[in-house]
Amino acid sequence: MENVYIISDYSDLLKQVITDLALPEEQIIEHESMDTESEYHDQVTRLFQAKDIQTLIIPVSIPHDAPNNFAGLKIALHIRLNHELTLAQRLIPIVFLSDFNLEVILKNQDFDPDNQPQNLLLTKGSYLAGYDAEEIKSVLEKTTIPTTEDYQNNILHRLQIRPKATAGKHSIANAWGCLKLAQVTNQGNAIWQDTKLGNLLKTLYAQYLIACLGTFSSQEYVDLEPLPCTRKKVLFIDDQADEGWTTLMSHIFRSAGNGFVSIDSGRYKNSETGLFTDFDGFYDECKSHIGENWDLIIIDLRLNPEEEDLGHTLVAPPELSGNRLIEAFLNANKGYQIIVSTASNKVWNIQAALNKGAAAYYIKESPEFNYALSDTKTHYDNFKDDIVVCFEKSYLRDTYKDTEQLKAGLDAWEYDKRHFVEEIKKQLDIAYTLLYRAQTQEQYAFAYVALYLVIEIINEEFFKETSNEKWTIDEEENLLSWWWKSEDRQYCNTDKEGTQQDYIGKNPPEWIKFAGLYFQKWRKTDHSFVRDIFLMIQKRNGFIHNDQDIMNYQNSRGEHLNQDIFEANGYQKLFDKIKDIISYLCDL
Repeated sequence: MENVYIISDYSDLLKQVITDLALPEEQIIEHESMDTESEYHDQVTRLFQAKDIQTLIIPVSIPHDAPNNFAGLKIALHIRLNHELTLAQRLIPIVFLSDFNLEVILKNQDFDPDNQPQNLLLTKGSYLAGYDAEEIKSVLEKTTIPTTEDYQNNILHRLQIRPKATAGKHSIANAWGCLKLAQVTNQGNAIWQDTKLGNLLKTLYAQYLIACLGTFSSQEYVDLEPLPCTRKKVLFIDDQADEGWTTLMSHIFRSAGNGFVSIDSGRYKNSETGLFTDFDGFYDECKSHIGENWDLIIIDLRLNPEEEDLGHTLVAPPELSGNRLIEAFLNANKGYQIIVSTASNKVWNIQAALNKGAAAYYIKESPEFNYALSDTKTHYDNFKDDIVVCFEKSYLRDTYKDTEQLKAGLDAWEYDKRHFVEEIKKQLDIAYTLLYRAQTQEQYAFAYVALYLVIEIINEEFFKETSNEKWTIDEEENLLSWWWKSEDRQYCNTDKEGTQQDYIGKNPPEWIKFAGLYFQKWRKTDHSFVRDIFLMIQKRNGFIHNDQDIMNYQNSRGEHLNQDIFEANGYQKLFDKIKDIISYLCDL
């Protein structure tokens, strides 16, 4: 009986069986008492690493004298489903020993309803015998090794394993997604050693899903292009943060150093069950970070799985806790760059997050998605691309904040023509919205042009043409004729009031109107400021009129000076001037 092993509690009955079978001591495995599924998994793993087991004899009940004890069946389930074993090891013939026949065993009402281990007795490669040595020998002679096809069709498909209440599909999918992502960032071993995450993946339900799909691989990739996130601030919010995700994400964002912050969900959970005892406290801590200068926020869609991961309860997508948190952040600052993460592939849930303003989404892999590790690598690369785009657009956070501050300053300005104030505010909103939505060069230019219109609105408010074909500034003084004296690098006038005859089209251009406001009404003296406004208006005109001489203009170093209208940088330069202009306006 070479390579035939028996698990024994060293009861008198089993001692006699071992003696009658003439099994040597080295083929006897002492039964160890186990309480958790992870303990069963780990013992089985160690057992097959240490011994070349080709056939195994297991008492259905062990210890034998314990009533309604089916530990032997549970050990066998962990053998059949253990993804750390080779398929050959999982498919060894197993001979179960019992005082009862199959019919009596199956009638027992005390089996675990989630695992239903009695079904294993009906599968290929499982055999039942009494404690008589001759009967056992006869059964051993008839054993055959199940085939790969048998594993799927005559073993796995005959089992009925469901998730336990303390480890639902959501938790298992999160654990699996964490492990798969870790494998393409060279963190698989570190994540596998995480106690909470590892325990989830060692549950029979998780192992059953993995075995059915054949999705487990010990292969790992090295991330050759780590994320460039030095000096970036990243906030990570996930109810499973304490179950491997913080470890993984802190590695992915390692160059951010202390700029990476993960909310510790474990502080608000029962340490034994892993369930929330104070979800409101966790949610409040998440909200306490609203208003801070985050370059990226990653928020899980279901933060309260005990309430939102119920198969019989339908939670409307906008009401998912993650979506509500996304809304809270974006209500405070629409410029926040948020990536929503989820272990669900329900497109309507993801769409709800995108509708609220999330910039992108990341779907955590699940054992139910049979992705090869190369596909996981592609998935991760796409995730990194989305992160880089979010970093590039993180300026929107400050732009939105500054826009709202400008609008608040305008609201506080004691100016009786409120329609004028509202027009500026509306134009600022239009410009920001176009910037927020911009993806192409032309769209960035449209945002720039919309922002420029703030200058025209202000000019329109303060300039009126008089009956003598001149223009008054706020009905107080006439607009002088301004020009740029390049040798002195300043604007000049001869105290001559501009008339229709001085201007092409008989109206002063917008930059001259602005010069009048700046020098004459506001009594400012920074000539370079007006020069910058002139060049920015010229840039706008070049785009609107498709003037290639303007658009392709280069300085002495060969740098294009007007191409930034097609980038966010061009908008930002003009916006800095608009902020100053509105401050001058409200100081009146």
